Amino acid sequence: MTEEEAFRVVGLLRRAEVRGVVVSGGEPTLLPYLADLLAELSRPLPSGLPGPRVVLSTNGLAPLRTMERILPQLSWIALPLESADAEQHRLMRTGVAPHRARVLRLLEEVRTRHDRVQVKLGTVVTRLNLSGAPDVLDLIEDAWLPHVWKVYQMSETNYGADNRDWLSVGDQQFEDVVARCEKAAANRGIRLEVYRNSKRSGSYLFIDPDGQAVVIDDGQERRIGHLFQEPDMVAAGLRGAIDHTRNAGNFSGTYPDPTAEGAS
Repeated sequence: MTEEEAFRVVGLLRRAEVRGVVVSGGEPTLLPYLADLLAELSRPLPSGLPGPRVVLSTNGLAPLRTMERILPQLSWIALPLESADAEQHRLMRTGVAPHRARVLRLLEEVRTRHDRVQVKLGTVVTRLNLSGAPDVLDLIEDAWLPHVWKVYQMSETNYGADNRDWLSVGDQQFEDVVARCEKAAANRGIRLEVYRNSKRSGSYLFIDPDGQAVVIDDGQERRIGHLFQEPDMVAAGLRGAIDHTRNAGNFSGTYPDPTAEGAS
């Protein structure tokens, strides 16, 4: 996405007074303009309301000097950690060694030097990490623990459907892992959120780098039109495809407002 197009998207979201945005990818920290984009997105709205809660979903590989410019603009950062078993993690994060060590280093940095930024740790359950996924918290010292741990049932994108047969796990397999994760989270006092494929539809609205709006419908990604070139088509496509209550609950459950009463 070009810088101009990205700032157009931010302007639209701010005019609509969207309350929460996840900046994801690909890998967004590769964008040279990311810090400026996040600063614009997160500033107070013209109406006087606070800007949206901004989440950066990153693989955790950006140099710390890069993250120092980005972190002050964030409400949350989302980091991946796939298994307590080093080989299982390597199989799921190929080509980016030593990925796990660098994620843990960034987690330590955020928790010790940027306490305003909340941390969500994400673990995607596949056939490769069934045994090691529930133990990822064992890798983390108490002082560095995330605020939320979210465990995802593997769901392939339209671009990754060829991975379904050798990576996906059935509902019962997934629930067995979830039960172990629940015990691990309770033992460490961590809030656990669970992503089940059965709840996927109606929960997500994406804006792709080419400007296309994408929703999850019947478990599949569906493009509903170009955000700026086909606004009427996008508006029509959103009706019935997005459950606003589920969409808001999905965001707030994963990234709760730390200033709200009762938030952890």
